[in-house]
Amino acid sequence: RCSRDWSSDVCSSDLEIGKVKKNMKIDFILEDMESLLAESLEGAERVRRIVQDLKSFSHVDEAQWKPINLNENLDSTLNMVRNEIKYVADVVREYGEIPPVTCRPQQINQVFMNILVNAAHAIEGHGTITVSTRQEQDQVWVLISDTGKGIAPEHLNRIFEPFFTTKDVGKGTGLGLSICYEIIHKHAGEISVASTPGAGTTFTVKLPIVPPPEVVSAEVG
Repeated sequence: RCSRDWSSDVCSSDLEIGKVKKNMKIDFILEDMESLLAESLEGAERVRRIVQDLKSFSHVDEAQWKPINLNENLDSTLNMVRNEIKYVADVVREYGEIPPVTCRPQQINQVFMNILVNAAHAIEGHGTITVSTRQEQDQVWVLISDTGKGIAPEHLNRIFEPFFTTKDVGKGTGLGLSICYEIIHKHAGEISVASTPGAGTTFTVKLPIVPPPEVVSAEVG
């Protein structure tokens, strides 16, 4: 209790400060400050990663052939298409120990992106997308599997044809997989698909670790 002397003014000030703090919810803000700062730092780190992934994905200044780590490129591409995948599938990474592959990174990223987005679109409800890599002799294999609705047997032989699509009208141009086929072919690689209706689909991309000299010297459109 404040006595009626010089200290009464101090007590009165303390009471006023207390009222202001209560009205402004200072105590609550201070308690919440640590989590707010943590969230801000986390947001800044997300922005940094997005910028880094954009640079890695686009390789604007790396249009020429160069050796790259496909595991790292797959991670960057998965981050780029995260919003397409996160609501429909869990991603399982099964990366093997693989050597650098000489390729045009931007084009290979485009292949991965098209296949991953197709995998997400094929899943009804919630499923799984598994991305695995391994070395097979002088090649590196990338397998992207989904637990989606699968592809009908009569469509498998046409899946890489230009303008062919199994999507509903207006939901696909039918060019994505044909572009993938063209890019992998011009890298002296192979791309194939296996599917079971109702069980899922697996795309397999096979790239030479070191492509033939005539392939590297040719212009890849």
